[in-house]
Amino acid sequence: MPPQAPHHPLYAAPQAPAYAQPAQPQAPYTQYAQPQSAYAQPTQPTQPTQPQQGYPPHPQPQSALPQTTQYAQYAPPPAAPTAAAIPPAYTPAGTPEVRRGADSSSVTTMLLNIPLFLGSLLVMILISLSMPSGVDVAFVVAWLASGALVFNRPTERGLAKLYFKMREPLASELAVLQPLWDEVTQRAGVDGSKYDLWMEDTDELNASAAAGHIVGVTRGAMRNLPPQHLAAVLAHELGHHVGGHAWAGLLGHWYALPARLVMSALRLVIRVIAAISEILAGLFVLFLGVLAIGLLFTFPAALALYAVPFLLAWSGRQSELRADRFAGLIGYGPVLVTVFTAWHAEGADDARRKQRAMARLMSTHPPFHKRIRAIETFVA
Repeated sequence: MPPQAPHHPLYAAPQAPAYAQPAQPQAPYTQYAQPQSAYAQPTQPTQPTQPQQGYPPHPQPQSALPQTTQYAQYAPPPAAPTAAAIPPAYTPAGTPEVRRGADSSSVTTMLLNIPLFLGSLLVMILISLSMPSGVDVAFVVAWLASGALVFNRPTERGLAKLYFKMREPLASELAVLQPLWDEVTQRAGVDGSKYDLWMEDTDELNASAAAGHIVGVTRGAMRNLPPQHLAAVLAHELGHHVGGHAWAGLLGHWYALPARLVMSALRLVIRVIAAISEILAGLFVLFLGVLAIGLLFTFPAALALYAVPFLLAWSGRQSELRADRFAGLIGYGPVLVTVFTAWHAEGADDARRKQRAMARLMSTHPPFHKRIRAIETFVA
């Protein structure tokens, strides 16, 4: 309807029926399960409509992004709703409980690790040749079966401590993280008790999905991020677990470890030889180059091995975008946009832009402007 005339004597027309009866507000968009007042036209321009319940509206991001005026309308629920209360559009699998799986990013990561797995298998077979008959076969079979250990909870905790440099949270830290985690998992329809919250003693603003059931949060993120922002970050990490990104990456890394150790050993040998004689080091590198060229002429498909690191980095970027979309799908899109906008404004992408093209290709995280664009569809 047309806007009301301003209150002024020149506009005081008692016989103006067009302005006497305001039109009824349109029905709310019920498919998003938002409070009606968030979509109704306010009767007083100077008195903005307040949400009927929940936290105060989230502050606008300090950046000139499309549709930023809509971010302030988002209000998370006052308490973590049950899985049955989550709208169908917010429930990824449309069922009361969402289980871990393997999305396309996880499958791609596993497939790209096959060449490294075959290289590791070759290394293990060569090692087994020095063993007695019978033991050699058992050695290779045991290595093949060892991948199941990454799904064992005690093994995961050991990896978290030794490899990921994490620790179990203190009672005071768990008191901050656990309510947020319960809210996130209940909104997603996930059994949150299947996952462990761990801490990283660093002041960086970060979190990670480690092993198969661990969510790591940095000390800096827990202390400096507002609760809503930290909940959105936890929702992103839950997306990694639900999509299978964490276990696929760990499993691929585990089976590629023998091949990686051999390559590291070769680099160490080259450095030692170079310390003795640069000429000998050059001859050794030349020898390895001849072997590599001979391998390419014998097996031309081996040329694809050089593309594996770049493809794995690309797969990592895709998994980050998928985890962002998962967080948006369960209702944390507006808050996550605010988080990324703030980090982008603080210059978090400046170092990336200054990197060489090769380093950008090897990055496992996309720039924030791409991540914001990927979840803007969930901001309405």
